[in-house]
Amino acid sequence: SLLCGYGERRRSLLCGYGVPPFETEIAREILEEAWGVTSIDSVVDGISVDTSPVAAASLGQVYKARLKETGQDIAIKVQRPNIEEQVALDMYLLRTLGTVLKLFANLNSDAAGTVDAWGVGFVDELNYLEEAQNAQIFMEGISTTPLKEVVFAPKVVSNLSTRKVLTTEWVDGERLDRSNKDDITILCSIAMNTYLTMMLEIGTLHCDPHPGNLLRTPDGRLCILDWGMVTRLDNDLQISLIEHMAHLTSGDYDEIPRDLLLLDFIPESKANMIQDSGVVETLTDVYSAFITGGRVAAPVNEVVAKLAEMSSSKGNIFKIPPYFAYIAKSFSVLEGIGLGINQEYSIIAECLPYTSKRLLTDINQRTGVALSSFVFGPDKYDLQNRVVEYDRVEQLVTGFGSYTTSASGELLGSGSSTNATTLTQTETLERYADQVLDLVFAEEETPLQSILLEQLAKIFTSHSRSMWTQLKDASWTLPNGRSVLDTAVDPFGLFRYSSLLNMNSKD
Repeated sequence: SLLCGYGERRRSLLCGYGVPPFETEIAREILEEAWGVTSIDSVVDGISVDTSPVAAASLGQVYKARLKETGQDIAIKVQRPNIEEQVALDMYLLRTLGTVLKLFANLNSDAAGTVDAWGVGFVDELNYLEEAQNAQIFMEGISTTPLKEVVFAPKVVSNLSTRKVLTTEWVDGERLDRSNKDDITILCSIAMNTYLTMMLEIGTLHCDPHPGNLLRTPDGRLCILDWGMVTRLDNDLQISLIEHMAHLTSGDYDEIPRDLLLLDFIPESKANMIQDSGVVETLTDVYSAFITGGRVAAPVNEVVAKLAEMSSSKGNIFKIPPYFAYIAKSFSVLEGIGLGINQEYSIIAECLPYTSKRLLTDINQRTGVALSSFVFGPDKYDLQNRVVEYDRVEQLVTGFGSYTTSASGELLGSGSSTNATTLTQTETLERYADQVLDLVFAEEETPLQSILLEQLAKIFTSHSRSMWTQLKDASWTLPNGRSVLDTAVDPFGLFRYSSLLNMNSKD
């Protein structure tokens, strides 16, 4: 709570929070030094000594101006003087307090590690060149996805950006949570798919998605502002998170202990204590409430609070890793926006489209096991007898179709979203048949293709047994109870009770 309180204090520049601005005359001096000019009036119009910033916060303030050379409207973020010393003092005090609390309050969370992680983020946030690079990494990553036409970060004006000054194009728009446009629900889905793409694909997660940083532009796109605070996730952690999401969504709680180890919630040295610790049982109760979604279920911040309680009560077994604080913060804000628009909003349900897309398209073998977990459940390792659950397959196909529809912006401006629940199972599968067939016949072998071949072989075998049974039943029955056909093919009855020829419940 202490760390989150500090995080709230240094919120984005574009959100305000009543922090008084510093004098524009000082801002002009900072800009002149940064740009190497005697007067900023030679570069931009619109920032006189009497001009007030359009927004101000603890780290700096923003001005709207116009480039003299091109006439382009721009946003100029100017860092507050001496802010680095203030942040350094705050982080020192927090780290000291965190260490003391961990020692005397028996906290099992990595307090010092969490403060260090936030400290690195704050230092990076004070380097506006780093922020510019973060936005560029996002745009490069998102350009390879279907989301490229519906979400963006403001373009940086590089020649007017330094460590203490960030200049970008000016973006007109309204806060996502305050818009009354018909497509806001669709943009919320786009926002969720975008953040999942950042977290699990690009590897750079925007960690300040408060409503002031998410704008609906006049042309109906989503603009994400303020890229100073990000966290980075390596490929192994991304795959582990995908596995964990698949296990949660499918209710495959037997995999939770392994997930906790891979996600660093439990130290490797404590692996042998998981089963007897009660951690899995407690998490199952927490997740069961969470998965339901909506206001009647546990919101993200309540789930995180329960995880923190468990960190305190389970001694040295369970801890909350520092990176998770960023993820929890981001998704808590996104959930708040979603619930403000729709009281039945479920963040787990909103994660399903992207999860489906990754499970169906990823060629990583670990993702393939996660796919097996989703469609087979606890029977995923029983290769001989496992059979797909139709409802889960339909869920995957629907989720994949929803991702494709949402990411492409197909529904923007339509005034409504696709309501897949009104479609029959057959109609749902038919709707996305072409997209699924593209996956099935992809040139590069995927885990999905392996599962399909395995299940097709079982279908063929089951159909053969069914035809054999029908042919036997259609032939005459001898006094010994066997059919004529059965006796002719197997006169000694060696295969009379063989599973190769007799149908079973799975058939």
